[in-house]
Amino acid sequence: MQDQAASLRRLAAQPVRAPSFAFVGAAGSGVSTLVAGLGTGLAWAGCRPLLIDCQAGQQLARQLGVPTTATLETQIVGPGGLDTMMTQSRHGVSLLNLYARPEDRARFSAQLWLRLGSEFGSLERDSHMLLVDVPNPAHDPVPASVADNLVLVLTPAPEALTMAYAIIKRLATQYGRQRFNVLVNRVRHLEEARELFQRLSSVTGEFLNVALRWVGFVPQDSAVKRSRSLHRPLMEAFPDSESAIAFSQLAAMLPQWHSPEVTRPEAGFMDVLIAASRDWAEGGRTR
Repeated sequence: MQDQAASLRRLAAQPVRAPSFAFVGAAGSGVSTLVAGLGTGLAWAGCRPLLIDCQAGQQLARQLGVPTTATLETQIVGPGGLDTMMTQSRHGVSLLNLYARPEDRARFSAQLWLRLGSEFGSLERDSHMLLVDVPNPAHDPVPASVADNLVLVLTPAPEALTMAYAIIKRLATQYGRQRFNVLVNRVRHLEEARELFQRLSSVTGEFLNVALRWVGFVPQDSAVKRSRSLHRPLMEAFPDSESAIAFSQLAAMLPQWHSPEVTRPEAGFMDVLIAASRDWAEGGRTR
């Protein structure tokens, strides 16, 4: 009994893996800007966020003003480990570039998969949460489909509502996702943001069996573009801007968005990302 109790105590003392939040939206919706801003807000509040870039183009590195790194796809030809894909901003935001095409992720050997999964597990245990910048599911559905939580970014741009509905429909009907947090970006005021959310709720409620949850909005702000041109995070360059204030407030609330659809306490994000990529490849990419 003593040995069993000691084992249970050791198990309880092990850190719980960090929850993952996948931010997804149509092209041009500002997903990378939001992930970088929220990550900086979390770091300034004393948290340890790990930002994961699953998109091509190194946008998160540019948003944070840090050097670009190797990507996950380079591990096939030159396995250098996660260190070659990782960097950290001077504000304490850790960034890991996991961009690779799904067919490349599916080609990883068991040995490479095991090594990367083990290395990533250490990062997860040392982080409070993972913020994942994922591609449009029409191009690569895997990163969004395996995250604990989904955050759909909606904007007032023409066709934004149609594209947001298409993303929800694909993830719901083909990957079984039913819960979507909705964050509205680049709106003039609260009323416009709520009106956009209500329109999306109406159309999804009529045709899809999903649950949408309003989590907030970020106002249209010229300071965002100016900070990008300066290669400095918005919250550092213009801390009193409307968007910077919004990022701080949303970052404080972000842990409360955690409501995973599937509980997998032992499997880390890297493991399920590669496993799902293999399933996707073996399924003939029909989904």
